[in-house]
Amino acid sequence: MRKFLFFILILILIGFSVSFFIGVFKSQIILNKTVNIKKGVPIVKIGSLLEEEGIIHSASMFVALVKLLNREQKLHYGKFNFSGKYSLIGVIRVLSNAEIVKNQITIPEGFTVRKIAYLLAQDNLADYSKFVKLTTDTTFISSLNIKVESLEGFLFPDTYYIPYFADEKYIIKIMVDNFFLQLETVQSEKISFDSLYSTLILASIIEKEAICDDERAIIAGVYENRLANRMLLQADPTVAYALELSGKSRKKIYYEDLKINSVYNTYKHIGLPPTPICNPGIKSIYAALNPAKTDYFFFFAGKKLRHIFSTTYREHLKKLNRI
Repeated sequence: MRKFLFFILILILIGFSVSFFIGVFKSQIILNKTVNIKKGVPIVKIGSLLEEEGIIHSASMFVALVKLLNREQKLHYGKFNFSGKYSLIGVIRVLSNAEIVKNQITIPEGFTVRKIAYLLAQDNLADYSKFVKLTTDTTFISSLNIKVESLEGFLFPDTYYIPYFADEKYIIKIMVDNFFLQLETVQSEKISFDSLYSTLILASIIEKEAICDDERAIIAGVYENRLANRMLLQADPTVAYALELSGKSRKKIYYEDLKINSVYNTYKHIGLPPTPICNPGIKSIYAALNPAKTDYFFFFAGKKLRHIFSTTYREHLKKLNRI
């Protein structure tokens, strides 16, 4: 009987040890969460706060590991940002290394690289020229494990908490890392980079076209139909991007603008433009990954911020004349 109880006890201890080991080293995705730890807050409350925010799974395990590692006196207070894959020990490392947030900035969906650089420069968080130059620096881009000539499209729009020590490279890296983390939430299966890049280009056009969320997948479906039938996309936002690259800004595209000689002019060139035309949000990326199956080939912006869709060009013209 004693041997049996001893055997059971050993099994329990082994189970506890395995569970503790997994809890310490197993990583989870954390999407850009920030916690504010006030000075003098007990370690138990820190653990509870982290658990409430979904940054750790167990407050009690956090407390036990902090004490086991003798880190209780090394934990810092302030604002801490978590965006990436973190294990329990990784969370403790962030709190111990004083990776404290100093600045907050929100990057809107649909901003281009240049507009992001301008926004950062306004808040004295980055040098405009240096930031823009880095986004086309192929050596730097390669260090991020991406094979593209421009990071347009990969700077994920979100609210960021920038540490005091961050430079342009650091800021770009956290935006790119955030893009791939967000992508995992809508595309769990691996796809080729070429497919991903085409999806991202389409998502960037959807981002600039769509106003209502329920229309994003339909717009994606329209463009998929046009691509499949070797038709010109004729997307005004691509012309606007071509104009921006040439130093011109337009809120409205005019007939003369459609004549611009650019690879981004989808009124002249069949297929997708060579790169994304902005940095799309997750809803547009999801729509591009999951386009609606539709017979529509045409659409235009109607009243009340909604689009009007048509199957044929004749139908399209009739609806235009009613406006």
